[in-house]
Amino acid sequence: MRTILRLALLFVIACGPTNRGGDNPPPVSHLEVAPPDLSVTVINNAAVIQGYTATLVDPDGNRSDVTSTVQFTLANASFGAWNGASLTVTGGGAGPTRIVATDGTVTGDTGLTVYVKGSRNDGAVPPNADQLFAGATETAGHAPTIAYPGDGILVPPNLGDFDVHWRDNSGNNLFEITLANQYVDLRIYKASAGTAFTTYSPVEWYSLASPRTQLALTVAGLNTASPTTKGTSGAQHVDVTNEIVQGGMYYWTTQPTQGIYRYDMSTPSVPPSSFFMPGQQPTNCIGCHGLSKDGTKMALTLDSGDGRGTIFNVADYSVLVPYASNPQYWNFATFNPDASKLVTVYHGAMSLRTSAGGAILAPIPNSTGYLATHPELSPDGAMLANVETTNDFYDFQVSDGSIVTRPFDSNANSFGAIKTIVANAPGASNYYPSWSPDSQWILFTRTTGNSYSDPSAQIWVVKADGTQPPVQLSLADSTGTLTSSWARWAPFQQSFGATNEPVFYLTFSTTRPFGVRAAGGTQIWMSPFFPNRAAAGHDPSGPAFRMPFQVLTTANHIAQWTEAVVIGRKADGSPLTQAEATPGALH
Repeated sequence: MRTILRLALLFVIACGPTNRGGDNPPPVSHLEVAPPDLSVTVINNAAVIQGYTATLVDPDGNRSDVTSTVQFTLANASFGAWNGASLTVTGGGAGPTRIVATDGTVTGDTGLTVYVKGSRNDGAVPPNADQLFAGATETAGHAPTIAYPGDGILVPPNLGDFDVHWRDNSGNNLFEITLANQYVDLRIYKASAGTAFTTYSPVEWYSLASPRTQLALTVAGLNTASPTTKGTSGAQHVDVTNEIVQGGMYYWTTQPTQGIYRYDMSTPSVPPSSFFMPGQQPTNCIGCHGLSKDGTKMALTLDSGDGRGTIFNVADYSVLVPYASNPQYWNFATFNPDASKLVTVYHGAMSLRTSAGGAILAPIPNSTGYLATHPELSPDGAMLANVETTNDFYDFQVSDGSIVTRPFDSNANSFGAIKTIVANAPGASNYYPSWSPDSQWILFTRTTGNSYSDPSAQIWVVKADGTQPPVQLSLADSTGTLTSSWARWAPFQQSFGATNEPVFYLTFSTTRPFGVRAAGGTQIWMSPFFPNRAAAGHDPSGPAFRMPFQVLTTANHIAQWTEAVVIGRKADGSPLTQAEATPGALH
């Protein structure tokens, strides 16, 4: 018995816990970064230079200065730039951020809050304009009215230019435009009368948007002949998504040169450019175009409607489907996810083709007695949506449209049973289906007439599986006959607010007025889409805003999105994107 007890005691001693402090881990080294939790204010772009130190504290409490050997970084890189341990706070971003120091194994951080304030003049204004407004008394009946943007817009940080328009009937001739929240306050002063506008630059807007916190927009006015009184508009609210919108847009325009132009959201200060260089465009009139998801291939219809079809490699303009000899014909085309195949339509008949050469792999049947147009493959490649109609004047000008879907088996090159998702009805015909990036929703255009440039066009959405009835995007549509047509999704999901509510952006062509500025007809506008609100049966959109990169005198249509704008090839032959080639591109 004594032997057994001795063995048991030895077992407890050998196998019991060795940490006499219980579950507390042993002390480790850590870095202390100083100064702690600092606040700085950048005024009128005057950078603030702040030095930092890093101290290594070992487990025994010994302290050593390691400032010269650690690497300092900013959690928000747009807030400033480092020179060793010295941070130049530029005002490119505002709000709270973290200063991080690391030696590769040990990391420490401290807080930094950046406030940005500034003002500038748009044109010639009195040198003491800011003092005039600060000293004037608010007086009823003297306030301008904001004409653009709409109240409650949700805008990405990389929008580019941010327009503000107003109307004034109070005799004011000097105006103070303010966009501000608790972290940033940027003001513009402008001398004008009646209706006017000003524009925050892409850099200014990015700084304003950087805190991802709601902004208040106001326009105040006074008359310099009696500057003791002023009037200020009611505050409108501008919200910002938590992430930038990524991807690129290709669109068809009539000015200054008819053809296809492209714009990369990651470089908002770079204007759009023509896809074809002068003398390179294959024909004078290019019809409908479609882009592959990755932006590497473009399908085109040459010679306008009912013309020859072709496919270009976007990186080097090489032709994948010959069009000079033995031409093939189509009006609309849509690629599968890896761009190896595409669906085309010609005179109401759809075909599955190979992207290399354009050979038909399989005909795609329609419902009995119906013609097809507007094909659109889902981003996951599993479904095909299209319009079916009995009234097909041209593939691009049809009436009485219904939206239908069917499964697609890419391995077998086959299509499943057709399902009507949105049926044609008197005064409610449906066209131009477009799949959301998650393949769960289908945007479409609804009109009281045909599909081609109908003033009654509105934007609607439906659950892709047909389990919910269609919902109109009323906030995006606004009111009136505005030709809100050809809605297409931006390729990536964003989020909004502290709860990270999911958001997709969509663009559409519309003839609506642009505040107080005259536009040259159809322009491309953008609106948010909230899938959770759509699932609940509510209007899932927000007030629309004009994409600011467009020239006002152009008429722009058929905006197609890609995940990236490809502008060439790298040394290894892989696609080179504009974001990769442009210093300072947003990611």
